Amino acid sequence: MTSRQYGRVMQAEIHEQPQVITNLLAAERDRVWDFAAKWRAHPPRGIFIAARGTSDHAALYAKYVFETMNGIPVGLMAPSVATIYQAKVDVRDYLVIGISQSGEAADVIAALELANRAGGETLAITNVGNSPLAQAAQQTLELHAEPEVAVAATKTFTTTMAALLLLSAAMGDNAALYAELARVPELIADVLTQEATLRAQIAQFRYMQECVVLGRGYNMAVAYELALKLRETCYIRSQPFASPDFVHGPIAILAEGFPVIAFANDGPSLPSVLDVLRKTKARGADTIVIGNASEALHEADIALPVNQGQAVPEIISPFPAIVAGQLLAQGLSVLKGINPDKPRGLRKVTITR
Repeated sequence: MTSRQYGRVMQAEIHEQPQVITNLLAAERDRVWDFAAKWRAHPPRGIFIAARGTSDHAALYAKYVFETMNGIPVGLMAPSVATIYQAKVDVRDYLVIGISQSGEAADVIAALELANRAGGETLAITNVGNSPLAQAAQQTLELHAEPEVAVAATKTFTTTMAALLLLSAAMGDNAALYAELARVPELIADVLTQEATLRAQIAQFRYMQECVVLGRGYNMAVAYELALKLRETCYIRSQPFASPDFVHGPIAILAEGFPVIAFANDGPSLPSVLDVLRKTKARGADTIVIGNASEALHEADIALPVNQGQAVPEIISPFPAIVAGQLLAQGLSVLKGINPDKPRGLRKVTITR
């Protein structure tokens, strides 16, 4: 394979996202509304989510969604509690969700099996409907993202977030929230029409070796996800932080020209993100802003606008924002002479226990 062919698979899968999310909603909307009826009548006492890697970042998004939209506390379950410590956990009246794109994550499967034995209700979210994870769960929500070939997950990340938002809407019988979710394919498609403009900015990052990625609230999950994409496809030492956490110590790493990437979208979390962004600029950092918040984009050294001028509720803003981030990671990887479809030392399916 020549360097000109690098990243073609990842790029194609980024472009599939409007269609696969549309497919997910068409296939699962009514079914999820039906099986969520019992949780509308008797909401679970809490939700635990077991996941790894990119799926764990989608789980972080779900934590904010279920707590703000449904009023249900969410914990991110440590799969090693089941696999290494073989502990007994009382999950009666809890919903335990296991997320694995391949459905083969042994530790996530073990977490669902533990929950089944302990009297919890279990749900698998996976791209493979007949996978071991699906077989371990009482109910399955399939992503319908079609096979994902590139090692770096893109379309399965956004479809997992969409599946979790769909579940939240169904559990709350929230037609207005579902209507916002239904806008996501269009918002992502709009970002993809701006690909050439976004890529024109990428050359400025060619020699970047380290950075921090900031977000807050619903957008904290995509800060974690972009940092992972930059590590796995560009080999950049990228660290994610919730923007308030960054000023509680980590800001000391900043020096003149240190790259700080921030997700900044209109919504309740924006003032906090703006405050931290200004603090980083005052220390001489180079600031890169991804999002739709005009004030933050104006503050940035490099602005990557997403869906500007459109009314985008903060809860769905992570979808188009991370697509811009995916394009950044894919394009930068190719510019560095790295094939993001097959990063060194990585496999598509990683089995941990």
